[in-house]
Formats: sequence, structure tokens, C-alpha cells
Amino acid sequence: MPEAGTDNFIFRIGDDLCARFPKAAWAAGTARREAAVLPRFSEAPLAVPEVYGLGGPGPGYPNYWSVLTWLPGTPLEDGAGEDPAVAARQLADFFGYVREVPIDLRFSSGPDNNGRGAPLATRTAAFEAALSKLPDVNQDWAKRLWTQSLGAADQTEASCWLHGDVHPGNVLVQNGSLSGVIDWGLCGVGDGACDLLTAWAMFDRAPREVFRSALGASDAQWLRGAGWALSMAVIYLPYAYENELRSDMSERMIDRLMEEFA
Repeated sequence: MPEAGTDNFIFRIGDDLCARFPKAAWAAGTARREAAVLPRFSEAPLAVPEVYGLGGPGPGYPNYWSVLTWLPGTPLEDGAGEDPAVAARQLADFFGYVREVPIDLRFSSGPDNNGRGAPLATRTAAFEAALSKLPDVNQDWAKRLWTQSLGAADQTEASCWLHGDVHPGNVLVQNGSLSGVIDWGLCGVGDGACDLLTAWAMFDRAPREVFRSALGASDAQWLRGAGWALSMAVIYLPYAYENELRSDMSERMIDRLMEEFA
């Protein structure tokens, strides 16, 4: 079956632990980043993994790797929650908590977290190159939304912590309600609008509006979030098609963006 992720090989260790081995060259540093940052979010309103240990490079594996607690639950993409509006409010509360944790500039967005939370303009070259490989995507519409997103700066917003990759595969559900958020390897300190990509990765219009209202996102931040969602989908799709990976979430993100920003 197609692989579900692109960053790590994950192995269960009994019932309560898992080992994570970065498998992509650009993700080689994510285990150390995740292990250093996760303890800061132990009081989050949704559960996050605890760090059990960090392994170093050795003869059989060249990178750092980690052992984390295995959180109970089912990925949202496999076991949908009962009420999307409730899930939207839960995630808004989660992001609100993350944004209030004191920042640590050692984890500022950059190459170590694949630029999550960096200025959107740093993604322009990759976005334009990927878009040219997607003839089924409306080129004029995508370029127009990208330009609008780039222009939506807000000088009053301070940098904050961000997860950087909250999508249905990284959100856990138990008994119909969200229960945890996993895969923190791309977290960092930067533009919180990066985490708003979640809105289009997870929600149709009505719960998406609940999410925005509960989080209190400004017009500028929301538009930058749309730019993040657009660039994530567009940049990923050629890679997914070439490597026969799942593409449905990214395609759905583009559909939702087109509906909202027609």
C-alpha cells in the first residue's frame, strides 16, 4: 500500500513506545528538534508524545533517532471525529495554547524545520517550479492567490511557536473526539500563520469558519495561512505523483482553497 508519511520510519516498541528514524535527508535533524521541544508542550489541551530517549548516529544508522511514547487513538484520516465543529474548536484551543508558550529563538524557522513558519516569500521559487508541473491546477487562480498571500504582512504580529504540520494524519481521535497531536519534527518559532494551513487540510467551509473564529485569526493572518496551505499542496503534489504517494489531502486542500478564494 502507499506510504502514509515522508519523514520517518516508525516502529512500535511494545504497547507504550515507538522509535522514530528520519528517512529523508532533509529530515535528518528532526529527531533532536522534536526531543528538545516536546517537553515544553506537556500541558497542551490535546496530548503530545513524551520523550523517552534520544539515540545517536552509529554503524547501522547515520542520524539521530528518538523513542517517544505511543499515544492511544486513531489518526483522524482513518477514524473521523463525530463533530467537525467541535474538532475545530479543539484545534483552535490547542493552537492558542501553543502560541502562548514562551519562545526559544534557537528553534527559529529555517532549514532545520524545512522553513515552516519562515516568511512565505522564501517558498516562491519552489512554489512556482511545482505549479508549472501541475497543468490540472488553474494557474492564473493559484498565482493570484499566492500574490495576495505574499502581500498580507502584519508587522504587529510577534513570532510564536508552531507545530508546522497539523493535518489529519497527525491528529488522533478517541471516542469520536480529538485526543492528541503527534509528529513534532517540523515545529519551530516563526509566523503562526503557518499552522493555519490546518484549516484547509482538515475542514470544510462551516467548521473552518468555526476554527478561524475560535482562534481569532486576523484577515492578514488568514490570507497568509491560505498561502501556506496552497504552497504546501502545490509543492507536495508533483513529488507525490512521481513517487506514487498519497495525494488526496493536497488535492482536497486545493479544492477547498478554490471554493473560498474563487
